Amino acid sequence: MKTAKLFHYLLGTVVAMGVSAPGHAETASRAAAPRQALFTKAPAAPVESFAGVVRAPRAAESTSVKADFTISGVESLVTAYKESFDNGINGWSVESASTDNTWTTKNLSGDKSFSTVEEGDAASLYVEGPYQAYKRAISSLTSPEVEVPASGILSFYVGYSLNYNDMASLVLSVSTDGFETSTELWNSTTQSGEKPWAWRYITVDMAAFAGQNVQFRFTYGPGTADTFGTGGYMADFAVDAFTLSGQAAIENISVMTGDVINLVNLSEGEVASYSWSMPGAVPATSTEANPSVYYTTDGTYDISLTVTDASGATSTKTCAGLVTVTGTEPVAKIIPPATFRLTTNRLPLVAPMAPVTFHDGSSGFPTEHEWAFMHVTSDPDEVTTISGEEAVVSFAYLHDKTVGLAVGNEHGASADVAEVTAEYSGSVTNLRPDDSADTFDMDDWGIFPGSNTRKITAYAERFSAPSVPVMITGAYVFFNRADAEEVVDQIANVGVHLYTSENGLPGKRLDSFWWSVFELDISSTAGEILGTSFPFTEAPFVDDEFFIVVDGLPEYTETCCVSFAKAKFRSEGNTSYMLKDGQWISCEDYFPAGANHTSFMIYPSVAHSVMSSLADEDHQVVKFGSQGGTVDYPIFSYLGYNTPVESDSEWLRATGTPNNMTVDDIHVECDPMPAGVTHRTGKLTVTDGASSLDILVEQSGSSSITNVALEVSKPVAFPSQFTDVVRVYGLNAGTVASAYTVSGTLLWQGTVSAEGMVEINADSFPCGVVLFTDGSSTVKAIKK
Repeated sequence: MKTAKLFHYLLGTVVAMGVSAPGHAETASRAAAPRQALFTKAPAAPVESFAGVVRAPRAAESTSVKADFTISGVESLVTAYKESFDNGINGWSVESASTDNTWTTKNLSGDKSFSTVEEGDAASLYVEGPYQAYKRAISSLTSPEVEVPASGILSFYVGYSLNYNDMASLVLSVSTDGFETSTELWNSTTQSGEKPWAWRYITVDMAAFAGQNVQFRFTYGPGTADTFGTGGYMADFAVDAFTLSGQAAIENISVMTGDVINLVNLSEGEVASYSWSMPGAVPATSTEANPSVYYTTDGTYDISLTVTDASGATSTKTCAGLVTVTGTEPVAKIIPPATFRLTTNRLPLVAPMAPVTFHDGSSGFPTEHEWAFMHVTSDPDEVTTISGEEAVVSFAYLHDKTVGLAVGNEHGASADVAEVTAEYSGSVTNLRPDDSADTFDMDDWGIFPGSNTRKITAYAERFSAPSVPVMITGAYVFFNRADAEEVVDQIANVGVHLYTSENGLPGKRLDSFWWSVFELDISSTAGEILGTSFPFTEAPFVDDEFFIVVDGLPEYTETCCVSFAKAKFRSEGNTSYMLKDGQWISCEDYFPAGANHTSFMIYPSVAHSVMSSLADEDHQVVKFGSQGGTVDYPIFSYLGYNTPVESDSEWLRATGTPNNMTVDDIHVECDPMPAGVTHRTGKLTVTDGASSLDILVEQSGSSSITNVALEVSKPVAFPSQFTDVVRVYGLNAGTVASAYTVSGTLLWQGTVSAEGMVEINADSFPCGVVLFTDGSSTVKAIKK
């Protein structure tokens, strides 16, 4: 196993990358500070293959049902009929009422040539309609008669553009009686995926027609906008590699870990239920008729299917050693807690001083995981290691962090190093460090993203879930044009909205703000764009994936164009969406395949919800004596806290009001203990509206806060949050004690008393974290 050796290398890399220049690793201070104003103004078509029927002895067969199944795999296909149209139509017959709707064979040029999919192809079946809507018509092409083999699969390629679905369609149907009756097998208007013209691979299960003589028919007809069914126009279609295949028996298939195996039920009789047993697979069992599985570990595996009819009779088929699985060396990949990036450095943004979770995104199914972190303890140079697929850490320092992950399995090991940045708040983006800003000129159709004539009425940018809940206070949108001569366009309201995510698309609107077109910020400097601020009035919290939506842009005309910037098109990583014809679609599905991914220049302003106790370890539980009283419990909350503070007991409450600082005292008030009661516990819950902090309280007849503080055996600063006088207990008697800032500035020195205590007048101390030490042990407190 190579993991240990690679991990030592990984640690060295993390340390080398993570060592900061002096002053770079700023402590994620929870010192008192004013709460900030949170906002200011075409490759080859993919191929899917099918395998053959697996033959094996059957056990306990009933007379009413018989178990049988197959596995998809190209090795098992046997061709029963194939037409590539290289030598013409070959026995297919044309039926058309219009000479403007023609069927022919044609060798398409450029990217449309089928030779880009199947090398050496000479021609394809081709049909196109007239360009004028009034000439639209319906025509068809019918195949010769062919016999469908057992477990038959029909496959073919169709080249066309989804952008013309409303103008024309191509439908494939099948008939066993010369088209007195027929069954529709495929319709071009129901296809999804890339909208521009592309070769699309289609497969159809023909098992229902096994053993029958059939004819196939392609029909060029009306599009989705033709409510009268008059006919099609404008669109063209090409067809090639029209193949009808049967399935041959196989006894074993070899796959790699992670390869998906599609199991197809071929059982006979009236089956009421299915029970698959697939030891070692994911999933290992299934009650579906046609499950899909994959394997994560090397080995040879059996698959069994048991079918049951309504009376309870069963039949089982078991294929021993059917699947042989071989693994690969894993490739390490780190997935950060949040994938959106701070705009100032374009590194993934995470919250400081709060637990955040890093995830393993490695391929190759590693069995071992080792993580390496810096800046998660009080020592900025210490490397912390964690084992497991996930790692939960809390960064103790602000700014840039280096994270390492080493993974391994029996085939080898690899490592990944990533950087994130820890900040309480900031503006975020999906643009990457190497992205540049531009817009896309759609000629007479308008500008993308912006005003257009293509019925695109809104744009949306998808953002990942944050590392902890965030308050979203607004968003910046970087407009590069706001040209509007007509008054109606100048006063058009451009809206920016915060939406939830539902099934990966914009869902419920949470907040909004609008500016008129003439109010948008446009730079007068060439090559520069300004962000227009859209502050949200509600500033809601979000703890899941979300969208920022831009709408209200006036339509593109000769005198009007409003547009904003996006990242230059790239080959992957799309986060942009558009509302076209009333439906949300991904921008990668609209533009031609290849470099069709982008991110809009929309920058939400976020503030992390971070809450933590500032009480030292021995005072996490507030303790009262029988007389009760009031104690100040120090907390840090970046966004303050809500009142009233929730209490689970009538005798326990929080008094006072927030001080609008990031560090505050919760005034814990406890009633005297009733007669006959010797011990009781309660809880206060402090919240900022998203996160919460529990303060546990214990009251008994024999303890008090003072006694607890005096009885400590290790250093304790009391109070842990002070303004003038602070006492430090548990120091070594007779030693010299010192007080320092976190940057090492000496604030005070003195001799520890015989009781192990010092009392310090701290009026002159700067606000922030103060470290007290006697040379052998250290405790920290907060100067307010």
